[in-house]
Amino acid sequence: MKPGPYINIIRLPNAIMSSIAVFLGFWIAESPLSLPNLFMLMISAVFSTAYGNITNDIRDIETDRISHPTRPLPAGLMNPVSAQIFAILLAASALVCSFFVSGIHGIATVIPLILLTVYTFYLKGTPLTGNLLVALLVAYSIIYGAIGAPQFSNLLIPAILAFLLNFSREIVKDLQDHEGDRIAGYKTSASLPEKFLKTLIYCCSLFYLFFLFLPVYYHFFETVYLLICIIVILPIHIYRTVFLIRPKNWHTNYTDITKLYKIEMLCGLIAIASDKIIF
Repeated sequence: MKPGPYINIIRLPNAIMSSIAVFLGFWIAESPLSLPNLFMLMISAVFSTAYGNITNDIRDIETDRISHPTRPLPAGLMNPVSAQIFAILLAASALVCSFFVSGIHGIATVIPLILLTVYTFYLKGTPLTGNLLVALLVAYSIIYGAIGAPQFSNLLIPAILAFLLNFSREIVKDLQDHEGDRIAGYKTSASLPEKFLKTLIYCCSLFYLFFLFLPVYYHFFETVYLLICIIVILPIHIYRTVFLIRPKNWHTNYTDITKLYKIEMLCGLIAIASDKIIF
């Protein structure tokens, strides 16, 4: 089989972003580990993220026939057995890479792999619970590279920001996939009242704005971080929030909204990296 479906099913951009988050955590927290160990942790993050995406697609074949028909499994470009074998190999490789670094990092990899499996087979159809777990795992990637580092605490607020962004994004993704999930028998967050979901997303936005500038107050990050937050991140955040207020946008532009969340997350990582480079 051609490698295309194998690359598509792992959602390579998402996997790479998780490895970037690990690198930033390692770098900003001033980890004492060697560069080869950093490389192993980044690869472990890519493989773990890929494992989660594949198991999720295996579970969602029926709903993806409606919501995402071009994905490898519903499109017939890969069979479920091949996907299962690929996922197992990726999980095993992630564990090998992390245990190569240390026993603590190995255990720190076992935990998210277990949680990803629990999410896929038990929590995916549970309103909000699955969203919370996925958001926690995304935030976890930021502190994963900082485990055992002297400046570990500097990453806690960025992890909170990542959690708040991704919790909201997961809710929007549930809304995007609602029709397919409903037909497949999943009861996701999209089954909750729209007014409640909007209120929840707006609350996350307010908390996000509060935490966004705290690193400057505590001198974790300095002027460059502040400038990027004001000039780039804040306008994106406000635009996305206003975008959600309009009823027609809420119902017809889920893809655009999720892209804005992803762009905002990437800009946050760039702000942290830029500030570290200059200061």
